[in-house]
Amino acid sequence: MKILTLAAASALVASQAAAGYYETRCSVESVPYDEVINGAPAGNILGGALIGGLLGKAVTGDDGAAAIGAVIGGAVANDRGSQTVTQYRDVETCANVFVPERITDSARLQAVIRDLNAGRTVSRETTMDTQYTIGVSYDGQWGPKSRAAAAEYLAGNEAETPATPEAEEDTSMTLYSLMVNDVVVVSSPDVAAIDQIKKALAEAGVDSAIFVDLQ
Repeated sequence: MKILTLAAASALVASQAAAGYYETRCSVESVPYDEVINGAPAGNILGGALIGGLLGKAVTGDDGAAAIGAVIGGAVANDRGSQTVTQYRDVETCANVFVPERITDSARLQAVIRDLNAGRTVSRETTMDTQYTIGVSYDGQWGPKSRAAAAEYLAGNEAETPATPEAEEDTSMTLYSLMVNDVVVVSSPDVAAIDQIKKALAEAGVDSAIFVDLQ
């Protein structure tokens, strides 16, 4: 029983095997980021320190206050010199992408479409292959647009598919039967051959009649 179950599961997977394939695709994008640049030019810092020292001494008359003022003036000048600059760096992003392929087996395509329309379980890859084949966006979601595209695709293919010689023969073949005393003597699509038999029977004095499509 386990062997049979495994075989059935393998057959199901094989029947839904995707024609498409996965491949790694990478893209490079320039991404912005902010960078803070601290510090003013040396001349600005020195100027700020001198101005701060002079103001400190002028207000207090104290050399100590002048020194503190110089430190504060230099710090203010340095802080005012910082700025935020937008920079750019290249970032590479890679993803494993499924590349669908066209389903060329019409019988398999019709079977998959029937399963999808019936809500049966079909792999996302097979769904995308089917969508790619019928010419609709392949997102792996079988919705109203996919159903409509599938119906249109199948209808168009049926109209373009020529009838096979066997089918033409079956639809156009006419059967002729030769009746003698309510008994079918011979049936054939070749009415000329039956007519010759009828003439031979007439020469032998046997009445017969040809009927069309007598089965």
